[in-house]
Amino acid sequence: MRNIWPRSVKVAEGLRRSPARSRTPILLALILFSPLFINAQTPPSDSNQISTQQLATLIEQVRARPADQAKVVAALKVGYELLAASRYREARAIFEAVLEVAPRDERALYGGALALFNLREIKRAEQLARAAFESANAALPDTAGQKEASVEARRRAADALVLLGVILAVEGDAAAALKTVEQAVALAPDNFDAQFALGRARYGAGDPAGAAKSFRAAVALRPEDSKARFFLATALEGAGETEGALAAYRELLTLRPDSADGHLGLGALLVKLGGDRTLEGTKELMRAVSLNGDLYEARITLGRALVRLGRAEEAVEHLVRAAALAPGNPEPHYQLALAYRRLGKPVLAERENEIVKEIHAARRGNNSETTPGTQSRDQNRKP
Repeated sequence: MRNIWPRSVKVAEGLRRSPARSRTPILLALILFSPLFINAQTPPSDSNQISTQQLATLIEQVRARPADQAKVVAALKVGYELLAASRYREARAIFEAVLEVAPRDERALYGGALALFNLREIKRAEQLARAAFESANAALPDTAGQKEASVEARRRAADALVLLGVILAVEGDAAAALKTVEQAVALAPDNFDAQFALGRARYGAGDPAGAAKSFRAAVALRPEDSKARFFLATALEGAGETEGALAAYRELLTLRPDSADGHLGLGALLVKLGGDRTLEGTKELMRAVSLNGDLYEARITLGRALVRLGRAEEAVEHLVRAAALAPGNPEPHYQLALAYRRLGKPVLAERENEIVKEIHAARRGNNSETTPGTQSRDQNRKP
């Protein structure tokens, strides 16, 4: 059964300064406001080759032979493969069939919760996630001699709690989400996903120092995970540990020199520090946009820095792109007005000033702090 339960709930993506670009059907929000993605972790498979008729036959066999554990195991394997292939409706049908014959099967409960979460059936997903935890928790051995079984059972229970915490966060219950992932870490402190989720929850709760502690634990458990390293650097920066944040960004880039977000994080922090670090910061930001031209914050921060450095002509390209990425944000247009004025182009500068006025007027008319298309980018500044 060990190979049926996914190795982890992967809590990831939505990196701090980049627009969320997942093509996954839903996967809405991270614990407290940043995007979050959950996927069952299964080995590569040929699940895309499974036909509708084959699935129907498998479901019929499970229902017809409820005592056939081999058939249940086979069905669960297919269910998790379908999750990994983003075939959520079919995965849900598989797990529902298993639950008809085995209502307390924790693997089916957990897989069903994942499928339902991705299908936006959040309340039902919460019910199954709670049931998955209760089932896994009930399976914890009471004897000290069953250490290996206990470790596995605790991991499964912690996975269910992490998923439940994510669901609670999506439902807007941040306090319960935080408490739930804290329980997951207490249950299985060596569970990477639990530590990672707790870091994000703590950051969202306004505790960057606590978040850094959790992300550091996650990095220790999985040193090669670039997202954990990125979020560690972000949390350290938020906690005011500037030198620690710089070191963490550099460690990330040593591990992943092609990380656009890593170059963005390091570059933005260096520019923020100013002085003789500004030039190095602009180089890092240029590297970021060369790797991913759609990073709004890289474009706007680079453009702003180049204007300050007296390189207005270079700044224009990045500010124009920033304006295209966030059409409802006045900042790129304000910076463009400064750049054009320094380039001796008053007509273009005035045009940008007019756009700034129009955006502010539209915001007042909508009685909103932000306009559509800009809020998600601001939210992505957090883990």
